[in-house]
Amino acid sequence: MTTQEAVQLWGGHTRLAKVLGITRDAIYKWGEYPPNETQYKLMVLSGGRLAVTNDTTIKENKNV
Repeated sequence: MTTQEAVQLWGGHTRLAKVLGITRDAIYKWGEYPPNETQYKLMVLSGGRLAVTNDTTIKENKNV
């Protein structure tokens, strides 16, 4: 899911923040995708209407 999809489903940043027990500012800091842990919470809370999406902007360090 994208941040925008989650915000739209709950009807705004304020309502989404209230559901998650966080501040609106925290949501604005997510970027394009919510953190994976938050995505799993939202998937459960939405009854499966939202699905977890891997954030492809994080590059795996293969040199380790």
